[in-house]
Amino acid sequence: MKVPGKGKVAVLGALMLGAGSAWGEVHEVEVRNQGSDGQRMVFEPALVEAAPGDTVRFVFEDMGHNAAAYHPDNRGKPSLVPEGAAAWDSGFKKPGDAFEVTLDTEGAHHYFCLPHEGMAMVGLIAVGDAGQGPGLDAVEDSGIPDAAKAKLRKLHEELDG
Repeated sequence: MKVPGKGKVAVLGALMLGAGSAWGEVHEVEVRNQGSDGQRMVFEPALVEAAPGDTVRFVFEDMGHNAAAYHPDNRGKPSLVPEGAAAWDSGFKKPGDAFEVTLDTEGAHHYFCLPHEGMAMVGLIAVGDAGQGPGLDAVEDSGIPDAAKAKLRKLHEELDG
């Protein structure tokens, strides 16, 4: 017995599978007052390894936070994203809200929470070849708070480890 349209369904399924992979993966980062290890004011995980075209979804678990790229367009912060990468900022969100950013530029994308940057509430999204920069030298010379530098140093060591 011949099933009409069977070949069309198979082709459509194959196209959908191919398109899904072209859209990239979604990585979820929770924005929290306290992490699973007891540390206060965290992005969890703080280090995300992604491919160009992947999306990072920030899920806000608590009040009083944002997630923003270290970029001059964000309150005059130093540029700690790859050359040509756009600025992004979630703005302040309520618990249960989410913010997504899709990153296409290879390199190390450093980000922070504005009110808690001095408490080391920072993170690193390594897109493709994170060695394309900016690297740890840029972080050390950036003028950001010492606690934020120390956390980013640890994340770079974890990435390189």
